[in-house]
Amino acid sequence: MKKTIVLSVSIVLVLTIGVAFCYLLYKTWDIFGFWTLVWTFLVEVISISLLGHLFGSRVEKNGLIIYNPKEWPKFLNMLVSIAIGYYLYTIISNPSISSYDYTFGMSYLILLTALPISIAIFKLIRDRNDFISISETNLIYKDNSETGDFKFTDIVKAELVKGIKLTFKDDSVVTIKTSKMNFNAKDLFNVYIDINAKLTPEEAKI
Repeated sequence: MKKTIVLSVSIVLVLTIGVAFCYLLYKTWDIFGFWTLVWTFLVEVISISLLGHLFGSRVEKNGLIIYNPKEWPKFLNMLVSIAIGYYLYTIISNPSISSYDYTFGMSYLILLTALPISIAIFKLIRDRNDFISISETNLIYKDNSETGDFKFTDIVKAELVKGIKLTFKDDSVVTIKTSKMNFNAKDLFNVYIDINAKLTPEEAKI
């Protein structure tokens, strides 16, 4: 009996969420227009791809490689998001829009524009001083209060697993969570290559 009740509640919950999602799509298209949502979505995707992932942060000087991700590309991407949000706001601020549609449209902008931007700004400020430093002998990183300083001779291998996973000769494992350090895909791959280049041929496993 208990399993039947749980199953019934689960089905009702899934159906409710499904109906709510379909209504969300309908109202969003009805208020803003299908093609408006299409082109704004495409602009967002292009902005994220170009500004969020195209620019790397690798700097090499006197044999020292430092990855300290730049904030300005992500801030530019946020400006694009803000501009799109403002444009969508001008649509719902039209006097012909009903109060219900205005409230619904504002909820959409707050949940899918303002809130993500606020979270992204918080992460950028929080992680602005995070870095990975690679010298001839050592790997040093800082992730907020978490830090590490390792000799390459102690590292058995480096892997791309939820960031940079380092396995040491004593079988201990350390994962540098680059996703929490403002690293984009370009930086992540490059730092992975640079780390493996410092390992001896027997230890490097790419």
